[in-house]
Amino acid sequence: MDHPEAIQLGAVERYLLNELPPEQRSEFEDHYFDCQECALDLRVTAAFMEAAKQEFQQNPVPRPAAAQASSQINAKPRLLFFRRPAILTAALAASLLVLAYQNVVVYPRTHAELAQLESPAIVPTLSLIRTNSRGGAEASATVAPLQPLLLSFDIPPQPAFASYTCRIYTPGGALAGSVQVSSQMAKDTVTISAPVAQRVPGAYTLVVSGNSDSGQGSPVVTYHFNLTIQ
Repeated sequence: MDHPEAIQLGAVERYLLNELPPEQRSEFEDHYFDCQECALDLRVTAAFMEAAKQEFQQNPVPRPAAAQASSQINAKPRLLFFRRPAILTAALAASLLVLAYQNVVVYPRTHAELAQLESPAIVPTLSLIRTNSRGGAEASATVAPLQPLLLSFDIPPQPAFASYTCRIYTPGGALAGSVQVSSQMAKDTVTISAPVAQRVPGAYTLVVSGNSDSGQGSPVVTYHFNLTIQ
């Protein structure tokens, strides 16, 4: 199924109403996975229908007994109740929100991520091996706000620990992220990615704590590094 055929069939609405024959339903599913326009139309229409459904459930339209009996005999899900002004307002608002989110956030972000995956790139690595809590010059790096950064460091072997937890703290002392490292991985130099969600310039701290069967142990090693945001 191509895009013009999907539009001609009204495939989005019929798909959501489960009115497509099995063969056409399968063809449309194959199509919308590759068609951004149909995928967006499907999400917006689904949000529209869900908002209308909730509004209809909260404010049902009273109908005469005869009409109710007739509808029970020949009932078939339709979009007729969308005509109510209140329903249209709520559904349209939900649709516009979904549409705005898709176009402003989801699609640009997805395109950027795909571009990064498809293109080779150099990811800077900051070595912390020569710095620790006992002294030594602090490592530093200059990065962009959302630029990936790898941290490379050693974990002193501790036979009592089955694994280790690496926690990164921001200059303000907030936990920026954590990751688990197995004892096997700790035998070699460990490399992790630094989180970017709370990235600000300043002095960061990487604390490595040991984990045993009885719970988390005391810190094994602490590293400090500085980030300059360009």
